[in-house]
Amino acid sequence: MPNWVTNQVNAPKHVIEAMTNSEGRIDFRLAAPFPGPNNEWNGIIGDAEQAAEIVCATPLSNHPGLRALQEGNRSRFDIRTLSEESFKQFVGMVENYRACGYLHSMCFAREIWGTKWNACESQSSPKEGLARFDTAWACPNGVLIEVSKRFPDDVIEVIFADEDIGSNCGKFKLKAGEVFDSETSPGWGEMDEEQRAKWSAFALEVKGWDPEEEDQ
Repeated sequence: MPNWVTNQVNAPKHVIEAMTNSEGRIDFRLAAPFPGPNNEWNGIIGDAEQAAEIVCATPLSNHPGLRALQEGNRSRFDIRTLSEESFKQFVGMVENYRACGYLHSMCFAREIWGTKWNACESQSSPKEGLARFDTAWACPNGVLIEVSKRFPDDVIEVIFADEDIGSNCGKFKLKAGEVFDSETSPGWGEMDEEQRAKWSAFALEVKGWDPEEEDQ
């Protein structure tokens, strides 16, 4: 399970509306849609992805152990072993890569959105200029930058906090796709006691959690 990061966005009404779908939920696909032609799969099939990685010569991992594993798997791979379903998805991934440089929407999301899944537990209040939502592992900086580029005259204020209280939290502002007035927490091991107390209090407030319950 990922660590869930709570994000709060304050912006003019039309900016929040641009991030909100017809069901009233924050939807990253509105701000930064996947540009490939094939994106209707119910999950990614491992051998289809592996075949597409080989054909498209996608880079191997920088981690030595994982890189060696990938090299071994690729050298032994036989495309004739793919099921019909896997083969169709493989072809779709190759088409995606040719069109936009990404095999599938999750590859795109990790790099462009900054998180591999769409917003969860979202609340949108355009009239109040407020949106709150959770994301996996990180604040979705890429999505918010894309929104900011669409509305270059508006300032977008963002605060975020990881459930690992005191770590991976902070605040920043955006204008015309550029980050400014940014302040984020250092790594937990790099902070002194005063900094840990400061960022823990900040994160608890963003998450809406009771400090006394956290201490128990």
